[in-house]
Amino acid sequence: MSPALSFRQIVGAPPSTASTADSTLVIIDAQNEYAEGALRVSNVAASRAAIAGLLNRYRAAGGRVVHVVHDTPAGAPVFTPGTRLAEEFEELAPLEGEKVVRKNHPGSFAGTDLQEYLDAGEGKKVVLTGYMAHVCVSTTARQAAQRGYDVLVVEDAVGDRDIPGVDAAQLVKVALSEIGDAFGTIVQSKDIN
Repeated sequence: MSPALSFRQIVGAPPSTASTADSTLVIIDAQNEYAEGALRVSNVAASRAAIAGLLNRYRAAGGRVVHVVHDTPAGAPVFTPGTRLAEEFEELAPLEGEKVVRKNHPGSFAGTDLQEYLDAGEGKKVVLTGYMAHVCVSTTARQAAQRGYDVLVVEDAVGDRDIPGVDAAQLVKVALSEIGDAFGTIVQSKDIN
């Protein structure tokens, strides 16, 4: 039996590539909650290093960068406002001129101006990184594909946590397999030049 084909392969959609010149780097919820809080992800050290490496490449090339930050109401048990858990990782803090999108939903497009910002730039290619693979990254990838963006998700620059019945590594594998099947291309950080 021959290996299974992805939906994208069946319909003839070629894998995408991206560079710092032809895409926008979107960093999703790279906040201390995922390193120190109740939602701690299993591969946080490696994934945040990959995100930082990409961010440095985009900055050095003068590329477009979007920081997406998840906001919660006062007193929330996760991303608690006014605490370190709500802050973006220090090494990823936005520089002047970098877009910051504040969201209240899993998808980065819902209730935000992300689409307007992306549409004001050149190109329709987004490179997604961040947390969690099965929730905010996956939802954002699907929303971006529905809006006509060319979606790339950086496998070594996303992370997840164990959930009941599924460990983090398997969760990431399934989430990225779903995205790669129908919504975008899965790449490694080294693939973005």
